[in-house]
Amino acid sequence: MIDRELQKQWEEEGYVVVRGLFDPNHTARLRDICFDVLAQWRVCNPEKGEPGGGLESTVMRHLNHSGYFSDGRDGLHDLMHAVADVRVLDLVRTILQGEPMFRCTSLFFNPQENSRDGNWHRDTQFRSETDAEEREKILSRQGFGVGVQLQVALVASDDVEFVPRSHLRWDTDEEYLIRKADEGGHNKSNAMPHAIRVSLESGDAVGFNAAGLHRGRYHADLLRHTLMLTYTRADVPTSDYFSHQPWFLEPGYLDGLDETSRAFFNAFVTQYRSDWVDASI
Repeated sequence: MIDRELQKQWEEEGYVVVRGLFDPNHTARLRDICFDVLAQWRVCNPEKGEPGGGLESTVMRHLNHSGYFSDGRDGLHDLMHAVADVRVLDLVRTILQGEPMFRCTSLFFNPQENSRDGNWHRDTQFRSETDAEEREKILSRQGFGVGVQLQVALVASDDVEFVPRSHLRWDTDEEYLIRKADEGGHNKSNAMPHAIRVSLESGDAVGFNAAGLHRGRYHADLLRHTLMLTYTRADVPTSDYFSHQPWFLEPGYLDGLDETSRAFFNAFVTQYRSDWVDASI
């Protein structure tokens, strides 16, 4: 069922907060899985065959890689069932006004040293050569509004910051000064106008439009473990590193999932199979 108020907030404000998306037991299980995957990634990222990151690392991708579950698939099944959970997908349908397609799993976590506030940014800036190109993408909503980054707090956190309504317009002079001026020299500023800090309890989720102004905070002395589930609308797939998950083609990878979850992930495989096969040639 479509929640019209939630849909309206997404369209107008660019973000939504959902309390208790996962219950305490479910959240605790996901936390244990993600903690274990993170520990393995720090020793060896199976995508590269080398340690995933150093003491200052704050994010990892593709927690559903088969290499993290060589000792048993129960954790993988629980993670994949969370990605394809009917409550999650209904929420994404409401936000995107269309059928969702899986894109990526990520984990944000606190560094082991060097605490810092993140850089204010819009994801559009990483896909644009010039300000004019980026501005056109924002104002025309090219490729944005058709995807959602859903961040689920596995422990209580207030480390996501967002500027409501910024997904609908270009930067003000003050915002631009912080985000881009002087080669990004001010982009860690705590003076971003109208920014909100989203306070989440364990199991709560925030979804936001990545074309809006946002950042994360990463402090060594403040535990942060946030599972991000990313989806696009099925009619606008995007092929890149996030969607590049050829381990889905391994025999038996989807075995053990319920029928509904298998169908959801099979659509992902159908969409990207040729990309994965071509990349391996």
